[in-house]
Amino acid sequence: MEIILAALLFILTHILLRAFFSQTATGGRKLPPGPRGFPVVGALPLLGNMPHIALAKMAKIYGPVMYLKMGAWGMVVASTPTAARAFLKTLDSNFSNRPPNAGATHLAYGAQDMVFAHYGPRWRLLRKLSNLHMLGGKALDEWVDVRTSELGHMLEAMLQASLSREAVMIPEMLVYAMANMIGQVILSRRVFVTKGRELNEFKDMVVELMTSAGYFNVGDFIPSFAWMDLQGIEKGMKVLHRKFDVLISKMLDEHVATAHVRKAKPDFLDVILANRDNSEGERLTTSNIKALLLVIITSFLLMN
Repeated sequence: MEIILAALLFILTHILLRAFFSQTATGGRKLPPGPRGFPVVGALPLLGNMPHIALAKMAKIYGPVMYLKMGAWGMVVASTPTAARAFLKTLDSNFSNRPPNAGATHLAYGAQDMVFAHYGPRWRLLRKLSNLHMLGGKALDEWVDVRTSELGHMLEAMLQASLSREAVMIPEMLVYAMANMIGQVILSRRVFVTKGRELNEFKDMVVELMTSAGYFNVGDFIPSFAWMDLQGIEKGMKVLHRKFDVLISKMLDEHVATAHVRKAKPDFLDVILANRDNSEGERLTTSNIKALLLVIITSFLLMN
């Protein structure tokens, strides 16, 4: 017990000293107004159970741009369209990067997806390929037959359910159709040929992923505590990541083995694999590609 108390006292002292010297290091730089907060935890307790409401109330006191100390990290909050435009458009290159959290590290292959990857040649290559071959107007026109076909499959499934006097579950039908649309665009195959256990298990994995990524993790805000994983969140993330990695690795291996079949009409993954290098000397790693696939194959469920 004495050893544990001594260790905790050492960690607490270390955090307090680092917080003091970090504030001193700001020198003459003037930060935006904001609440003072508390030692170690900063303004975290002020957010309560409804952070968006708490931040809205603070904005009325401190203005459209305010500074909060969130544990060991400094955070600036923009609460009006004009202030947000300054950060997201005018000064976007200065604020495009963000510190990776446990979710990005353990679930997104070491923060290699487009959301958390650092802005640079590799990120620009991912964005360029995604815009040209999946999200852009030309890509949408090229895959119109896929959307038409999947809409027909969905209507046929509804008809069969009604003829069998079964309940037609519209949300499930939409998720099912969206999964197969995106599956054909990126993998040239329908993800779920039949409804049932396979679809439900995958949906459960995606829900678990989004739930885990949304947890408040003490280690994200106080890195000195991260190694202890006090809430057990990171342990669960690692287990879930292994499940997704098995699924994505299988998809990738099968796709590489059948690439010759799609020479006439390559899909999105074919294009990604064929353009792993760019003119600036950057190369997309397997982790980059897996992280991109993870974002794509999980995003369709969030749309419904």
